[in-house]
Amino acid sequence: MALIEQAKPEDVDQVHRIAREVFAVYGDYGKLLPRFFASQGVTTYVARIGPEVVGFVMMGFMPWTGGGQEENPWIGDLLAMGVDPARQGKGIGTELLRQAFELVAQMSEWRDIRQVQLTCAESNQQGLGFFARNGFKVINAQHGSYSSGQAAMRLGRDFP
Repeated sequence: MALIEQAKPEDVDQVHRIAREVFAVYGDYGKLLPRFFASQGVTTYVARIGPEVVGFVMMGFMPWTGGGQEENPWIGDLLAMGVDPARQGKGIGTELLRQAFELVAQMSEWRDIRQVQLTCAESNQQGLGFFARNGFKVINAQHGSYSSGQAAMRLGRDFP
């Protein structure tokens, strides 16, 4: 099984490689995601088998915009998650998601986090199925579109 740990600066090239492979159909996320990697407020975890990074997940946090009169609620924003295509279907994505949820739990000790959200392409049936199996539901079926034109959907999972 893969070791899940917080990413180090030297992991950016391997994250870039996976992002290029996994997200190429949606646009040039191979360039965008390394910028997220270095952004303040974004936490990245990697899945490592030996020295090789085989997957990653990036989490950020932002104020809730879901309406209502709640006082200072936040959401965990799963910015990106990818597993090397040769390693998919082996539980690595599940382990990365579990680590992301642990981070959300830690953050919820000092922020009122109501939900974990993410954006997924409507055409990404594998991703939509994975997230549905992990408790995510569509909260906005017309969230916009990716730079390559695919329709984007916003998914959410209440937290805790």
